[in-house]
Amino acid sequence: MKPFAFATIVPFPWVIRRLSAADIDARWLDDFQRRQEVTLVYRGAPGDRRIEAEPFIDDWSADERRALCRELAAMAGAGRVWAAMEGESLAGFAAISPEPLGPDGEYRQLKELQVDARWRGRGLGRDLMRECMAGGRAMGAGRLYVSSHSAIETVSFYERCGCVPARWLHGPQIELESFDWQMERDLGS
Repeated sequence: MKPFAFATIVPFPWVIRRLSAADIDARWLDDFQRRQEVTLVYRGAPGDRRIEAEPFIDDWSADERRALCRELAAMAGAGRVWAAMEGESLAGFAAISPEPLGPDGEYRQLKELQVDARWRGRGLGRDLMRECMAGGRAMGAGRLYVSSHSAIETVSFYERCGCVPARWLHGPQIELESFDWQMERDLGS
């Protein structure tokens, strides 16, 4: 009889840490590979969700990267911004806005959860989502509000993380991103 072989546990190659405004300069996202090739998206309402073919490439211009860096740096103090680093490389990041939302102020908005294209599919997004959930609770939130890209892969990721269709809708976010899929994540579970 062969002896029982123990599996070797390999630690994740990334380290997630909370950032301050000083950690985020104008060029912080220059090497980040945001590119996502979208083919299918969700359209309609949650009770009438349908899949439509709408192929396009989602990416950021240099100006959009710089604007996002400014937004993240401004959010880092009162809100939360995390970076997942693999050595000296930015593998992913996430951010929660500090402003209470919703009728009772129970929501905080998940403003960003991005994984570099070279790191997708390895569990980093789930790790960043766990940080966001803990951070939201620490900020006094009962729920995260998620305005998800409508690509089926992105919505499916959030659903696997426990997100459901949003019960309350944030009007300004819908005006800003009318095709996004509005979701929420209860922070009590």
